[in-house]
This record gives sequence, structure tokens and C-alpha cells, in this order.
Amino acid sequence: MEKTELIATLALPKMPKVGCKTARKLIRHFGNAAAVFEKIEHTTQSQFETLSKVFRNSETQNILKAAEKEVALIEKRHINWIAYSDTDFPASLHQCADAPLVLFYSGQPFPNTTRIISIVGTRQPSEHGKAFVRQLVKELAPYQPIIVSGFACGIDIEAQLAAVDNGLITFGCFGHGILGCYPKQHAKYRKRIEETGGFLSEVWANEPFQRAHFLQRNRIIAGLAQATIIVESREKGGALTTAHYANSYQRDVFAAPGRPNDVTASGCLELIKTRQAECITSGEDVARALGWKQRQNPIPQAKLFIELNEKEKQVISHMSGTPKHIDLIALDAKLKVSEIASILFQLEMKGAVMAQAGKQFKTI
Repeated sequence: MEKTELIATLALPKMPKVGCKTARKLIRHFGNAAAVFEKIEHTTQSQFETLSKVFRNSETQNILKAAEKEVALIEKRHINWIAYSDTDFPASLHQCADAPLVLFYSGQPFPNTTRIISIVGTRQPSEHGKAFVRQLVKELAPYQPIIVSGFACGIDIEAQLAAVDNGLITFGCFGHGILGCYPKQHAKYRKRIEETGGFLSEVWANEPFQRAHFLQRNRIIAGLAQATIIVESREKGGALTTAHYANSYQRDVFAAPGRPNDVTASGCLELIKTRQAECITSGEDVARALGWKQRQNPIPQAKLFIELNEKEKQVISHMSGTPKHIDLIALDAKLKVSEIASILFQLEMKGAVMAQAGKQFKTI
């Protein structure tokens, strides 16, 4: 992405009445972010009448200048970033209408895989809750998922440290600029996590610390993951926001139950009671619900009775009983979407896979 386009891409969601969701719509219509700034003021289409007035406001130049300063800081501090148009932008976020346009990161680039689990919960967990998280991650380790969380005190940091201890990759999502670290006492864990994983943030590096950023980053935690697990949360805990985002993205949500009289169990129990989350008590529950097989396992036995060619075996090895979008199948199988479509059709004819709504497929 060229510098001028990066400046426009950073500035666009900052515009009044825009945000990430509308910014993505504008980019799809006008072609790119720079074109939005160039053309929207002059468009005569009624659907853009209100927004065009916003772009004619003097505040537009102030936002663009701020974005220019941000790009200068990125270059000066050698900050890593990835934009929505890059091929290695997390594919799962493309399915979220309000996903960020740019992610800053430290450590390693985010892997192109779909086996991603978010684990979040209260900042003041019980000893039982912390022990459950460690056991949960240990049981998930044979399936080699990436563990995503918020790097916060309590359940978040327990999940991420447990991931490292069990040889798993973990990524933390910041509610502040990538150059910062909150809470400060967790700075000692950062290098250890960045050896195989890293940290992500949509917040500009020079933006001040704001509570709203931490609520917004919850949509990234939910959007990155195939499923979100809530371990201990109060009735109005921030973790519930992540669960609501995950449900809105039609992702799986799991919650660990607790004792009915425990305040830290109230949020999870409410999610379970209202069927916003499936009750789980172990890592095996999660793997079973998602149709996971351990990485070293071959193609499921049911498929051995169907004659498949090498390409078909390659594709089906990246599928399970859980519906998966064709783009993600292509990404994991490292094949073009056009080729995947043809292969999936053949697999469907052979009775090996079943098409689902929204260009999703699952094994039978």
C-alpha cells in the first residue's frame, strides 16, 4: 500500500459519522480510501448526500494531517502494520463488517489459519477459575490452536501464559497503541509471547489511553477466532461484550459454568441460560463441538470409503463437521478460490461434503 493510500486508510474511519463499517462500504464503492476523499465531495448520488457534507467540513484536513503524522511515526519507529487489502490480513476479520482497516502488530505476523480460540474473562478470577483456564489450554494443546486474548489481568493473562507453557502460539489484542503496554506489570511477559506470537492493535500509536478503546478491541478478539470461550464473568463484565460480538459474527461461544452463588459465575451462567453460549467443562468439549481432530490424525475414517484424488484429500483435510467459509478453506489449503469451488463441487457430488448457507461447507 502506497503512503498516500495508508494515510487515507487511517483517516477514513476517524471521519465523523463514518467508522470502520461505513469506511469499508465507501471503499468498496469508490475503489480505495484515497478515492473516497477525492470523489465523495463531488458525487451527486443521494445516498452520499449527508456524508459528502462531512467530508467538505474543515475537520477533514485536520484528520488527514493527523494521519500523516501517524504514518511518519510508523516509519520512524519501524512499526509493523497490515492493511485490509493485504493478502495476509487475518481472513476471519474480513467476515466482520466492522473490522479494522489497519492492524498494527509486534512480534510475529498473524498466521493464516482458522483454528483460533479466544479466551477471556474477569480481571479478578477465583483460584478455581485460573486453574480451569490452565487445564483448558493444556487439554486444547494437542489440537494446536492459536490462543487470542486481551492481555489483561486475570483470565486473559492466565490463558496466554498457559498457551506459552504448552507450546502454543498466542496473540494479545491491545486497547491502546502498539508501543504501549497495559497493564505495566505484564511488560515482563511481552518478549516471551512475541517469540512465537505477538500483539495486535488498531489504535494509533500516538493516541491517548481511552476506556472506549478496550471495548472496541473486544470485537477484534471475537472476530479473529473460530470460537470464544468465557471463563468467569460478572453480569456486566467486559468479557460479555466479546461474547456478544462473537454471536453477532455467528461464531461459536462457549462458557464455563460456576457455582450459582458466585458473583464471577453470574455472567457465564446467564449466557448459558439464554443459550448465547454452550456450556463446556473441558478442552475436549470444545474440540468435539468444533469437530476438531488432532493435527497428527489422518483424514476422518468416514471418508476412507469414498475414493478421493490427492487434491480432494488436501481440501477435505482442512474441513470438519463445522461449516467453514470457502475463502478460509482456500486459504488453509493454499489453493485458489476458483479451484476450491470446483473441488468442493466434486466432493459434494461424492457425498463427502455438504454446502451450507453463506458459501460455507462442512464434511458429512
